[in-house]
Amino acid sequence: MNPSERFLAAFYQLMHNRDGLIEDCRLTQNVLCDTTAIDTELAELIREIEVVTELSRKAIYENARSAADQTEWTERNNAYLERHRKASEQVDELEAIRRERLGKGKIIESFIKDIEICPLAIAEFDQKLWLAVIDHVTVGQDGAMTFIFKNGSEETA
Repeated sequence: MNPSERFLAAFYQLMHNRDGLIEDCRLTQNVLCDTTAIDTELAELIREIEVVTELSRKAIYENARSAADQTEWTERNNAYLERHRKASEQVDELEAIRRERLGKGKIIESFIKDIEICPLAIAEFDQKLWLAVIDHVTVGQDGAMTFIFKNGSEETA
């Protein structure tokens, strides 16, 4: 079989149970793309940043109004700044993870839509279909081709 025929064979295997495939994709999407815990943690970190910002603002105000031990004030303010820096770094990391998950969700959603509108029988290779459903292909030493679809499933042909 040539590569186009192998793709069609793998695609037919994948589409054998289209409804089950779509259901599996939705479940995968719900698990892999859930940002609920991240959103909760982000809200807590943002509150922490707001609290630390307010504490630092008050410390600056108090230092300006009264004579205070500058060494003590500097240590306290540096501690506020460090808390703020750590919380901000965590926010950046969590936002990157959140964006990645949402991006995966869009890819899976696109895959689902392509599968829903795709005909079950395809007579010849279709480049648009290939681009819509294939993530990558691995060719073994024996020449077997494993097609990895965008939903993560694999078919060997």
